[in-house]
Amino acid sequence: MIQSPFITLASGAVSRLPETPEQAEAWHQWSAAEIDALTLAYAARRPLLVRGEPGTGKTQLARAAAVHLGWKLHVETIQPRFEPGDLVARFDAVRRLADAQAGERVLDDRRYWRPGVLWLAFGWRSAQDFLPAGEREVKAEKGEKGEKGERGEPRGHVVLIDEIDKADSDLPNSLLEVLAQRSFRVPPLAEPVGGPRVQAPLIVITTNEERELPAAFLRRCIVLTLQADPRLSYRDWLLARGRAHFARLPDGAREELLADDMLALAADQLVRDRAAVSAAGLPPPGLAEYLDLLYAVRELLPDDGVAQRAWLQRLSAYAYLKHAAGDGLPAEASQARTPLPAAAGASAAQPATGETATAQPTA
Repeated sequence: MIQSPFITLASGAVSRLPETPEQAEAWHQWSAAEIDALTLAYAARRPLLVRGEPGTGKTQLARAAAVHLGWKLHVETIQPRFEPGDLVARFDAVRRLADAQAGERVLDDRRYWRPGVLWLAFGWRSAQDFLPAGEREVKAEKGEKGEKGERGEPRGHVVLIDEIDKADSDLPNSLLEVLAQRSFRVPPLAEPVGGPRVQAPLIVITTNEERELPAAFLRRCIVLTLQADPRLSYRDWLLARGRAHFARLPDGAREELLADDMLALAADQLVRDRAAVSAAGLPPPGLAEYLDLLYAVRELLPDDGVAQRAWLQRLSAYAYLKHAAGDGLPAEASQARTPLPAAAGASAAQPATGETATAQPTA
């Protein structure tokens, strides 16, 4: 029997991702490629590099993996000025200077270190002493045991390093030693963090391909490219993803949130707009825009299917068509384009025309 926690997942299965203080409730539909890539990354103890156009679910995959494993998720979104060492720890020099200028006589440097996502994942216990009191999860009391270790200690860790391509090559190169040794040193500690006896975290890294990643870094990763299912038309693939978020689930875990013809209307419009934008040589809309539109319509009119269709027509241009008029877009790819007709009866609930509306719902 294969030893992998992901082997129990089935392609096409939908998992609920519970609401957290940082993230709203969501739903994730598993693909065979995701299950296989996670199985390999988990067994090889290698990071999983996830490629694909924006909106294909790269970031959500890490969250779904953490929920499935019952592990703690640590997220770091990379910015252009991100320093490689920030993944391990940050020293708050500004706060230290402010304390010094305020007249504090004793400045203990340990007070100004903050653990990064790798320190939290490889050295959870040692990192606790450097977190603000309200963020500490390992308690000092003895005798209160959780599923593993002292009360509050996670069973494992998933690290998401999101959009690594926004940083220069120093960042992926700096990860090479950590990935090889699975340990590192931080200035406030005498002993290294991590090591062979520490349970390896699952590391998920995403890229939007804005910058080429070093070849040596790629060789250390398991690589997954997320894309539309080649066995389906793009429209049918969108419908399948939409149903994962809005259709009634077979086990009764969720009732229908949007009718199937709503999902189809939004998909048909996206396919047409996507073709027009692509023909102009510009980045096309995709799954992210499709789901944004559907969630917005559901939020506006949760129980009125007729009005939902009319509003979907009216709002779709602003979700799908984001390029400026000066980009050489043809009329059918501009926000002034005529939307696809809705199902019969939608005209009975036409929303009122607003001064800023350029795409009007039609019957």
